[in-house]
Amino acid sequence: MKSICLVLSVLASTALMAPPASAAVVAVMPVQGVNLTPGQCDAIGVLFTQAFARETSVAVASPLETAPLLARGATAAVVAKQLGAAEFVDLRAVQLENRVTLAGIRYGKEGNEVFRSETVAPGLDDMQLATARLARSLAWRQPIADAPYASASSPMVPPMAPLTAVPRADEGPKPYPKALGMKTALIFPWSHNRSYAPMMSLQFDARFGSRDAFIEIGAGAAIPTSSSGSNQDLVQMGGVFAELGGSMYLSDGNMAPYLGGGISPRLWVVDDARYSSADGATCALYGQAGITLTRDSRSRLYAELRVSQYVIGLAEGSYYSSGGNHPVGDTLYPTEFALQIGLGW
Repeated sequence: MKSICLVLSVLASTALMAPPASAAVVAVMPVQGVNLTPGQCDAIGVLFTQAFARETSVAVASPLETAPLLARGATAAVVAKQLGAAEFVDLRAVQLENRVTLAGIRYGKEGNEVFRSETVAPGLDDMQLATARLARSLAWRQPIADAPYASASSPMVPPMAPLTAVPRADEGPKPYPKALGMKTALIFPWSHNRSYAPMMSLQFDARFGSRDAFIEIGAGAAIPTSSSGSNQDLVQMGGVFAELGGSMYLSDGNMAPYLGGGISPRLWVVDDARYSSADGATCALYGQAGITLTRDSRSRLYAELRVSQYVIGLAEGSYYSSGGNHPVGDTLYPTEFALQIGLGW
């Protein structure tokens, strides 16, 4: 009787919701049930779909939508692509006496496993809480604390942790944590008609965004690593700068490469042995390729290669000679190549 009530209440709530049509971001495959009726499996799948959609605030295709496509012989990955989903979730439910073990695996768009988790409900009446807990675990790739994977009567397994309440709708999804830290770089300016001293920089670096992309904001200072000395053609540059850019990750793993670009306004000083000092505002556009080594850790370590091109040049000062100072008028538009390493928390 309880299972019949569960099925009827879930199907009724599904009919009343009637969400507007939109492309699914995640597709939930039909529940593979053991010792459960097809109706109970459908109810569990719908409960999980609703919990996952509430947790992530994205469109989620339920097993009621994916089942007809799977029945035609398509694989889960193909069904997800047909629905326009970037990811899909496989669910398994096993009932032994009153206890129901519920497990889920989240897959990426290429069919690669992203994360898996498992929980236990004391009975079908507690399935709404169990699906909410599993949905939160898969959505944020966090294991369930004290999750039971065997019978609570086993002396090798701790007793089953109590189920937590369903998250309130006004809580919304948890944002991907920002990373605030420092970044250092070794910079090599270059142009065809000048030689430049390498520079070292140290800056504050902040990254905000989702797990798939981020916006980067920074500010710092750079100094030349050597003086012109007897080399009168060596140009020294340095000063303070700011950065604003963005990057997109290219894979789903904890170690993930990324590509991006941005803009870097600067207050720069230019000097060499033959010309008087010149300073002023300049600006460079940059592109970068990097890799985050600890993407899902609280401390994120990353390294990147960057190429920057000055779009606002710096005019050199007067030329020193025996005949006096002579204005030159050359404007420098160097290209910079940089190796950067950063750490954020």
